[in-house]
Amino acid sequence: MKKFLINIGLYCLLTYFILMLLDFGYTTLYAKSKVRNKTQFVLNAPPKHYDAIFIGSSRAENHLIPALFKEKGLSVYNFGMSGSNLCENALTLKLFFEKGNSVDTILLQMDMNFESESPNGVVKNTFMPYLTTNETIYKHYLAAPDCSDIFWQRYIPFYRYMVVDSKIGIRELALTLAQKSTKSMATNGYVALDNVMNAPEKDVFDVKFITKNKYYNEIKTICKNHQAQLIGFEAPFCDAVETQNYFGKLKQSIPELYDYSEAIPADSLYSSCGHLNHKGAVEFTKLILKNHFSDQ
Repeated sequence: MKKFLINIGLYCLLTYFILMLLDFGYTTLYAKSKVRNKTQFVLNAPPKHYDAIFIGSSRAENHLIPALFKEKGLSVYNFGMSGSNLCENALTLKLFFEKGNSVDTILLQMDMNFESESPNGVVKNTFMPYLTTNETIYKHYLAAPDCSDIFWQRYIPFYRYMVVDSKIGIRELALTLAQKSTKSMATNGYVALDNVMNAPEKDVFDVKFITKNKYYNEIKTICKNHQAQLIGFEAPFCDAVETQNYFGKLKQSIPELYDYSEAIPADSLYSSCGHLNHKGAVEFTKLILKNHFSDQ
């Protein structure tokens, strides 16, 4: 019996040691890459000064084109992440400034993403390789809703890589090692949608309206502390959806918000009802440049 227990103990120690080695190897390799996604870019790219950056969900990622800003002599980057909520947007800004970057203007897409303070699981997973090495990421998610296992993901070796294997496991690590860039890395964060949506049917906008979001307040504080102008805006939506005056109520709750929800009416400029295609993004980006950067 004693020998059996000793063997079990040795196997447990060996397993723990292997998990520690795997965790160290994965984390070290991710820490050296900036080519696969925007999380890696904000953590690992050399710091610089930007005239403007964009943050938000896919309704920022697919709608604002850095190349058109560059034509005006402006240095910009689109940090919009598909599916992200304000929780991830606030964390991105924390990491952006901690890295030593600076920026004059931050454009924050805020509409449907205002409705939740919970992290988006898919976007959250891109931060997980850095959970043990970056205190800001750990503290941010430790205080976030629906993150009850974040302590265990940090302190059990390799656990986070196993539970979110599809996002940061062996396949993603191999692509990182091969320096396979995602499309957005070649366009300063912009992702174009090229198709034109079919004639949409009328639908009711079914989102519960809330009046405050702690991460929006956090973003405002971050911008103030770093002397960055914050421009919050509601992105365009096609006419087929009955919004129940959601955008009007949101602007009433946040008067400083710019309402562009009806700025692009033509269906031919949409890929889906909530996302502009590339031609629509060109029109919207030109509108943002005209309204907010005409003096530059």
